Amino acid sequence: MNALHSIAQRFYDDKSWPFQLARYLSIGGFVTCVDVGTFALLLRARWPLLAVITVSYALGVVTHFALNKYVNFRAHDRPVQRQALNYAAVAVTCWLTTTVIVKAAVALGAAPLLGKALAIAFNVPVGFLGHRHLTFGRGIGATLRGLFSRRTT
Repeated sequence: MNALHSIAQRFYDDKSWPFQLARYLSIGGFVTCVDVGTFALLLRARWPLLAVITVSYALGVVTHFALNKYVNFRAHDRPVQRQALNYAAVAVTCWLTTTVIVKAAVALGAAPLLGKALAIAFNVPVGFLGHRHLTFGRGIGATLRGLFSRRTT
């Protein structure tokens, strides 16, 4: 419970997060157009579903990383290689959930694009929190240490 309180307190104390969230959502809207547009185009070209999911997602990831690094979070305090590794961890997590959700939707008889939309809705909060605190914040190790040190004090 203390960890949840710590996270909630950080959001309350930090007045910049609503603006970061608004920019994150705007960037996400643009990236969604890139991702879903590529997804639909490759489906029409009759590519295999896993290739469609992966290629469209990869284009979205590259666009998303660059725009969030330089436009939204303006994160220049840590080396780009470390940010890219943390970004990859969050992105792979979201890619795995996207793959599971799209494949489950298709297995249940839904259109692949509906599955894609459900996956996006699921991954927006996961991605924002992951990128804000892990990728463009202090990093995975420092964030975990901060959560656990607050619990003991």
